[in-house]
Amino acid sequence: MELLLLSGGLESAALAAWRRPALTLTVDYGQRPAAAEVRAAAAVCGELGLDHHVIRVDCRHLGGGLLAAQQPAADAPSPEWWPYRNQLLATFAAAWGIGRGATSIIVGSVREDGDRHRDGTAAFYDALDRLLALQEGQMRVQAPAIAMSSEELLTQSGVSDEVLGWTHSCHIADIACGACPGCYKRREVLDRLGRFR
Repeated sequence: MELLLLSGGLESAALAAWRRPALTLTVDYGQRPAAAEVRAAAAVCGELGLDHHVIRVDCRHLGGGLLAAQQPAADAPSPEWWPYRNQLLATFAAAWGIGRGATSIIVGSVREDGDRHRDGTAAFYDALDRLLALQEGQMRVQAPAIAMSSEELLTQSGVSDEVLGWTHSCHIADIACGACPGCYKRREVLDRLGRFR
């Protein structure tokens, strides 16, 4: 049974529309836009008729960069870098999902994520999949769109404008700032696809 890590952003919403997982989970880990991400994910699931859950694990003291309202570390690969975030979120999802019958976690990482973060690459998800499969419960991790661009995922998924309209991609606020990397990417992807014109 698939469990989708649903951030409420474009890619995870598209994956929700495409895969129609049995369970979705949004993790409030202390990121600045957590409340907006939870609202967006809940609205996406409402549109799609999916089962949505939220867990809160306060990791603010572990964070970094824009998502944590801190200056990025000098060696950070991007301004929004939160150390080990994808590994952390997958671990939370596995721990939560195992008692609810989930057998695999799906994540919305796409090809360009690997250009900015090592934990957005196919190699990372292959290693994480092997690691979780070795442990009790034998949970698996999949990134079905890892070889796709964001535009390709949105097209493949058939996600509607109604669903995309609920999404939130801002890294720094509950109301989209329009000036952070997440907002820039969202606008560029939708512009290239000619959506919301």
